[in-house]
Amino acid sequence: MNFKKEYSLYVLAVLLFTLSCKQNDKIVVNANTTSFSNFPEEIDVHFEDIVEYKEGVPKSLEVVDSTLIILNFSKRVESLLYNYSLKNKELSKGYLTKGRGPGEAYSAACFGVHDKNLWVYDLTLKSIVLLDKEKALNNISHLPEVHSLKESFYRIVLLDSSRFLTNGIKDSKFKIQEFDFSGKMQNEFGAFKNIPKDIPLDALKDAYHSFFYLSPSREKLAISYLYTDLVEIYDLKTFENIATQGPIGIDIKFKVAKRQDYHYMEKNESIRKTFLGGSVTNQYIYLAYSGVSYANRKNIDYCKFIYVYDWNGNPIKKINLDQRIKGAIAVTKDNKTLYAYNPDNGFIVKAKI
Repeated sequence: MNFKKEYSLYVLAVLLFTLSCKQNDKIVVNANTTSFSNFPEEIDVHFEDIVEYKEGVPKSLEVVDSTLIILNFSKRVESLLYNYSLKNKELSKGYLTKGRGPGEAYSAACFGVHDKNLWVYDLTLKSIVLLDKEKALNNISHLPEVHSLKESFYRIVLLDSSRFLTNGIKDSKFKIQEFDFSGKMQNEFGAFKNIPKDIPLDALKDAYHSFFYLSPSREKLAISYLYTDLVEIYDLKTFENIATQGPIGIDIKFKVAKRQDYHYMEKNESIRKTFLGGSVTNQYIYLAYSGVSYANRKNIDYCKFIYVYDWNGNPIKKINLDQRIKGAIAVTKDNKTLYAYNPDNGFIVKAKI
């Protein structure tokens, strides 16, 4: 009897140790993560067409005053930016010509507005292009100010006139880096923890591919992920952070693949896309959600839901859309109107939320 008891205790100890090892092998994206299973509110919205967009595909949208700024994406576009007047219901001529010459940009990875400038990050030419915001909104032609960078980054967001944040640097265990325009790194934060030794950092960064959004007050940064329903929020003064995950709680289980010298996550049918784009206001974070797996590749890059959070990481509501949209969305600062792009009919659409 004593032998059986001791043996049972030994088996239990081994089992607990094994489970502990498996749990400890799990990559920790954020140690301060809380989970939820339902949004407090769920609403249905109806889109209406506002303008047919034939100039390319909107990669990103932003509402500034009474203008919807459209970052254009297509291989054959002539201009990278367009304005749609919400008052006059008119689409402007394109500006910021696509090219490699003076005053031009070749590939716009992202854009935004900071103080008196409209900025565009040119991934191909490794540069930050600054346009005069008032002139750009009023369709007044002018030469932009161009800042050349020493290296390419996946995405950036301007902190001020001389610093920016970036993500996706493959040889760092940190998610976000701060650089100045000279190319000197000032800081990095948001470390992954418990990274298995057999997972290269570039494969890890591919699996946890992220987008980020700066609050209008420029005090907080939100990070959303492409393959998991996790949202992180960082205080840029104290670097304290919080994270929330749900309502599904998607755990990324992936295999590492290799192409030449680059490691990446194998995109099998168990992997699903989550957040494809977003927009922020002073009160809320709006994220366009797909939820479609690679088993349905034809629909994986479209969204029929918007998830809404506040800047304290609380889930606020789920918005069900009556049309599928691309990830590019914009929300007015009063949190009343959502703008998006319907790829099925080629219209920019809006909905009251």
